[in-house]
Amino acid sequence: MTSNPDLTCLEHTPINEAVYRRLRDHLMRGDYAAGEVLGIQELANAFGTSAMPVREALRRLAAQRAVEPMKSRSMQVPMMSRERLEDIRRARVLIEGTVTAWAVEHITADELDTLRGLASQIGQSLSRADSIREGLEHNQRFHFFIYKTARSDSMLATIESLWLQSGPYLRATRQLMHSEERPISEFHAAIVDAIARGDAQAAQQAMANDVCWAFDKLWAAWPPQ
Repeated sequence: MTSNPDLTCLEHTPINEAVYRRLRDHLMRGDYAAGEVLGIQELANAFGTSAMPVREALRRLAAQRAVEPMKSRSMQVPMMSRERLEDIRRARVLIEGTVTAWAVEHITADELDTLRGLASQIGQSLSRADSIREGLEHNQRFHFFIYKTARSDSMLATIESLWLQSGPYLRATRQLMHSEERPISEFHAAIVDAIARGDAQAAQQAMANDVCWAFDKLWAAWPPQ
């Protein structure tokens, strides 16, 4: 394992669940590169836990196709391919767009105010190259806040799996996240505006535009550097 995300010791949460959530979030944000080996003991040492909760977390993540087993009993982040990129992109556009449309029917006024605040935080963070990780964390919270307001646990679980599989591709486009080419504020403002207007079709399209941007950039520049 070569990357070094913030692997601080875990407290105040059942340890198996805490380890799983931490690894899940790192994978979703692309903190681990495609092909990177995740060693059980190395992760356990970093988290300050025994190997057992790490092994269980990796088993759960393998079931979600976020990691793949190796002969050494370690896990590996899946390699990238154009076929996998396009498959994940299509699935995310379809499912996340649909769930965003559902959210229009259920979101409350207080939730809409929270969503506006999250959108503002993303723009401020991703506008600077030195705060990309912070921006990705805000972006993750923004998206999943919308999906949770759709009130569909089944679809939320599917989206989480797709985000986990998207991690290596997100990592490959990190250098684009603060580029002036990306109208960051426009993407998220369009989503919030459509939801606020109660326009489910526009909200679905705005989410599709946001999801597609990084995938399309990566597709155009394939193979990634």
